Amino acid sequence: MKRKLSFLFLSALTIPFLMVSCSDDKEEQEVKPAADLVVDNSSVTLLQGDEITVGITSGNGDYYVKPFDESVATATVNGNKVTIKATENSELEENNRTETTVLVIDGRKKVARIQVQVAKLWNLTVDTPEEGFDLFIGEKRLIKILTGNGDYQISVPEGADKYLEVGELSGQTFPVTAKFETETDHPIEITITDKKDKTVVIPIVVNIVDLTLKSNEAVFAEPDAESQYIAIEKGNGGYTFTYQVEDGEPTVEATIVEASEDENLITLKPKARGDVKVIVTDQKGSEEVIAVKVNPYEIKLEGNATSLSLNGFEVSKEISISRGNGEYKLAELTDDNLKYLESATIDENGKLAVKAKWMGTTALTITDAAGQKMELPVTVNAVSSRLEHDRYLHIDIKKYAESLQGAWVKSVDKLTFEVIFYPTSSRSLQSFIGLEGVFLLRCESGKDTNLRFELATKKISADNDPRFRSKQIMGSDRQNNGKWYHVAIVYDGSQAKAKDAYTMYINGVKEELTPAGNYADAEPNHTLNLTDIGGTDHALLIGRSGENWRYGYCKVYQARMWKTVRTETEIKRDLCKLFTKEEANENQDLVGYWVLSKGIGETEKFENWGSGGEDLDGYVYRQAFGNEERSFEKSTLPATYNGSKSRFEPVECPHSY
Repeated sequence: MKRKLSFLFLSALTIPFLMVSCSDDKEEQEVKPAADLVVDNSSVTLLQGDEITVGITSGNGDYYVKPFDESVATATVNGNKVTIKATENSELEENNRTETTVLVIDGRKKVARIQVQVAKLWNLTVDTPEEGFDLFIGEKRLIKILTGNGDYQISVPEGADKYLEVGELSGQTFPVTAKFETETDHPIEITITDKKDKTVVIPIVVNIVDLTLKSNEAVFAEPDAESQYIAIEKGNGGYTFTYQVEDGEPTVEATIVEASEDENLITLKPKARGDVKVIVTDQKGSEEVIAVKVNPYEIKLEGNATSLSLNGFEVSKEISISRGNGEYKLAELTDDNLKYLESATIDENGKLAVKAKWMGTTALTITDAAGQKMELPVTVNAVSSRLEHDRYLHIDIKKYAESLQGAWVKSVDKLTFEVIFYPTSSRSLQSFIGLEGVFLLRCESGKDTNLRFELATKKISADNDPRFRSKQIMGSDRQNNGKWYHVAIVYDGSQAKAKDAYTMYINGVKEELTPAGNYADAEPNHTLNLTDIGGTDHALLIGRSGENWRYGYCKVYQARMWKTVRTETEIKRDLCKLFTKEEANENQDLVGYWVLSKGIGETEKFENWGSGGEDLDGYVYRQAFGNEERSFEKSTLPATYNGSKSRFEPVECPHSY
């Protein structure tokens, strides 16, 4: 005896889509790739006067329809559903049928075609062989009614639900899923009947099969990788999973990967690094093995940083390892590492701490418990210090002169000062490096913009106070033409005329100087006493001259003091060179060498690396203003602003402009 299962002629389930409701939404949508327009039935059969609903399962909204021949069929669209109606008295061809096409179009001009066939009477046909077909347990197959007369009813024998599950009819398609094996010579017969009493019978046999998988291996890049999927090509349902690590006993505990199954699709979700065999067993005892490898995490730093930068040679920095496999170790520091880094360590929590030592780039090697390795470039960047109106460097050259090695400064016939700096503003007589009333680089006086560099020297006589000015105008932030400069001023006491005794080089090029008075051809001082300093602060100064108000608005990177006449070739060659402490200390001519690139806020002094030693260290002094006591005692204030803004900023190598 048979039991009938009746199904309404329902439209296919559709995926709801948001319709475009305003021009802003459309503009936003236009930037996204258009989805393909897909319908759940691309070929339908109708009797004259009947109608059918086709669902839009994918598209871009704003749908409209266009029938090719409305004498055969008309169409309307409502939301995601297209209703097609066969014309009642359409003219049929000799075979008592006709056909047309309905186009479905969306707002992105994507198109789907639905073939519509109309007849007075259809034979009932399906897309399965007359002899039926076989299924394995758990297999799902869609059966499509190719032609028929609507109002379809599907029936199965009494008790068939033990072996098969028959799903709802959607349009002209319905699913069948195998549940339990049948006897080979007793297939389950599914009967389909339409409203014209046309009938078709589909025999189905559910077989026991050997378990077969689409693939028997899976490799994951890391434990947090996306799940992977393996299809069951044949099987008997009721799937269970056990896991075997190396030669151990299989267990149900999923430690490395977790497996699950749904509709003959196995999902593998990684959990931890390692290799494991996933044993798949169906309810009939058939087995397959999936070899799974989950690679360890790559070592990653917080923020996905792939390199580390420290701005200044005394800066420390910490960064945590955000991803890896634990037990992090830092390879033993190499000679190259120790050239640029004072120290580098990793603690038990995976925090890397690095302290800079010298400007340049080196690479650290980090490893973990899984043998993963990360090569981390670490760069110590050169920075400059903003001195400006509130700080300057005080170098006690008088103290140095009292030492045995410094006695020479009381009678000097050769001297070169160099400074790499960036003027940040412009102001009359602001000073950059030198000795007030002896030998000094500053700006000209009398105005606050379009200033020229000026080399000021010791008076030749009561009437002659030599000053030589550059032709180049000094750029600055204030004038929106700021530049990095390397300026060298040179004194050669052996020359016969003042214009030859004093020379200026800007960015390695000798500058044509203009005297500010009538002393170019006068005989110069043939020696200078560097302790005979004018003004109120009797010292060698960087970022100021002897008078309190002659401070310089500038960022300073390097300053040098040589007891030789440096040539244009030498100056150009060493323009941006960063001498090491050892190189500077061993060079007897390089007496003073100050690199303002520490990068740390609590800076009280910049050590002299030149051969003159610590007596020429540059101390950070505070400018005295207004009613403040005009005292020039050494300040212990750090070289930072009173706020969050750092005083240390990036450096560029000057060049010829």
